[in-house]
Amino acid sequence: MARRIFKQWSFSNIVSNNREILYYAIALFLVTFATRATNNMINTTAPLLARYIFLFPNILVGILASIGSLINLATVILINARLPGSVRRRLFLISNALIIILLVLYYVSNPTSIWGLAIITGFAYGVIMPNILTSASIVGDQFTAERLLVLYTLALSTSLVVGPLFETYLLTHLTYRDVFLIFTPLAIIAFTFSFRLKFPPDPPKHRRAGILNHKAILKNRGFVSAVLATTTYSIPFAVFTTFIAIYAQSIYHVNKYLAYFSFVPFFLTSFLTRLYLTIKVPGKLFIPIITSIIITSIGIILLYASPTYIAFLVAMTLLGIPHGSTYPLSTLMLSRGTRIEERNTANSYFSAYQGIIAITMPAIFGYLADAVGLRLSMLLLLIPVIITGIVFGKYYVRAHLDHV
Repeated sequence: MARRIFKQWSFSNIVSNNREILYYAIALFLVTFATRATNNMINTTAPLLARYIFLFPNILVGILASIGSLINLATVILINARLPGSVRRRLFLISNALIIILLVLYYVSNPTSIWGLAIITGFAYGVIMPNILTSASIVGDQFTAERLLVLYTLALSTSLVVGPLFETYLLTHLTYRDVFLIFTPLAIIAFTFSFRLKFPPDPPKHRRAGILNHKAILKNRGFVSAVLATTTYSIPFAVFTTFIAIYAQSIYHVNKYLAYFSFVPFFLTSFLTRLYLTIKVPGKLFIPIITSIIITSIGIILLYASPTYIAFLVAMTLLGIPHGSTYPLSTLMLSRGTRIEERNTANSYFSAYQGIIAITMPAIFGYLADAVGLRLSMLLLLIPVIITGIVFGKYYVRAHLDHV
């Protein structure tokens, strides 16, 4: 059994026998791993810095996260989706270098400067993340591109296991400020290997305007189904990123490193789910997505009802499964439904939509948490998840997207 799994999951199967593609896959994995680990650390630790060092109330913590996401969204739509490939590549490299500087500035930040840092961080990752996704989907034939795409999502999950586990250990000895400084070498790795990533060619001038008006992409069935699918998990995940460690400290009264440990079982099951999808890329996507929506709903109920910290960790473990499956399945829908010259624009809008959720949900949840309490606010996440799941199911069946 082990030999068969190793054979299935070998790089030769994921990226074919082409050595150049193998090297590209390694560079893609390293950039994705280092970038996402650093990005997740900032997204999850900046709220803790604001809440427990700067003593912000929950509503200000939510607004801080929302402002960074707002700038991220504006960057994706107004800058990244509209620039030609050569300019976008230069901005991509500059943004990777900027993250190194930002980590040092977070280390010395204060209650005023953290707002400016959130804005600059949103800009930098608004350039970086959609371009990594695009770079993962344009190399080789469709078979190779899909495996690189799933390898990309596997790198995301790997970083989201290693990063929180490492930070949990750091927080047993260091402060929230110190963590930003310790993650600087990862940002240097991302910058170093970012030079190897490929960017898609610009479309011919006579087609560029048509592509950049985005009308066809916004109506594309693969794009719409991907957006609906990812909504079912992006909404709760945007809340978890900002508030789950605060939730653990407030509800179960654990110390800071046990609160942050909440992310470890969550991202571990996410990693294992994406590892499975790397081994076995699904053909039809409807049943896996519906299953993920059901597990998300059950997990949120358990999160609300958990009487102890251990039960809370069980709920987080379960919620890692749809986190591991929904995003890669959504990106497969997007990849299968768009042409390569449309890919950057489609991925930019896909990232922008996730940005909208990241803008609105932390602020809304922060307001609800102050108004009705953290526990009840967590249960209310069921409402958008179930509604969007129903809309996705009806759209998918009506559009006959079995081939997507």
